[in-house]
Amino acid sequence: MEERDKMSDYFAIRVNQQLKEDFYSCCKRKGFTAGMAVKLFARQFSEKGIIPFSLDANKSYPDDKLTRISIHMDAKTRQNFAAACEEQGLSMSFIVRAYMDYCVTNDCFPLQKQGE
Repeated sequence: MEERDKMSDYFAIRVNQQLKEDFYSCCKRKGFTAGMAVKLFARQFSEKGIIPFSLDANKSYPDDKLTRISIHMDAKTRQNFAAACEEQGLSMSFIVRAYMDYCVTNDCFPLQKQGE
């Protein structure tokens, strides 16, 4: 087993196929991969404990035509993200889907700049 595999983890969720396609396109336009965008959000949310967008202002994608996405992140980030989500009383998959919705709807990433 490679050293990278010992220190990493996967986070997988099921999302609407259109949301996945829209999010991947949004990421590509902004010069990110979907994995990079989710990992940056997970790290910032874990560190600050604040969701930088409204959970109720998102475009609604129906729970049909679901597909799976997997995000590779280091185990510590995943653990910290899980703990931050639990503190908020929300599942990781709910928060990631809301984040994806926000990014697609607003064509931006609600990430805070260093030092904010």
